Amino acid sequence: MSGYSRGNPAMGDVLRSVLVLGVGVLVVWLLGRLLTVTPENPTSEVDWRAAAGVVESRAGFVPLVPAEVPDRWRATRAELIDGRWQLNLVTGDDEYVGLSQRRGDAQGLGTLVEDRAPGGEEAGTVKIAGRAWQVRTGPEDTTTFAGLVGEEAVVVTGSAERDVLEDYVASLEPFAS
Repeated sequence: MSGYSRGNPAMGDVLRSVLVLGVGVLVVWLLGRLLTVTPENPTSEVDWRAAAGVVESRAGFVPLVPAEVPDRWRATRAELIDGRWQLNLVTGDDEYVGLSQRRGDAQGLGTLVEDRAPGGEEAGTVKIAGRAWQVRTGPEDTTTFAGLVGEEAVVVTGSAERDVLEDYVASLEPFAS
């Protein structure tokens, strides 16, 4: 007899089955990682237009979005978090650009700046596309633009070059579905 009766496998048979299943799960997981995350694209891309489409109904304001995302840029985060619209992008040069928007006045703007760009130092103001923006420079060569657009506090911060960030801020417009 082979060491077990009908319907009652031996412990060795159970362990071999578990081992085979475990190896199968590991292979599937590794294939998934190889196909979804590569060294050239370390972050997953998200559909920012779909996310922007629900902001007005859920947060009560129309989100700002870039008129057009430049080639080789990709959205890595687009969501509504505690009433704040958050759109993060990575440029073609792998630099970060982040947009945060929420209802708020000047005090709310200050809170949003401290939340999204802590430790920044004031660096004056600039007029972009007819609007005044406070400029702050921060640790790790980040630049932040903060301003009120209508009844919303808006912060754009990033590690991209200042002129790239200014072009991005100039391109912002209310989302139209």
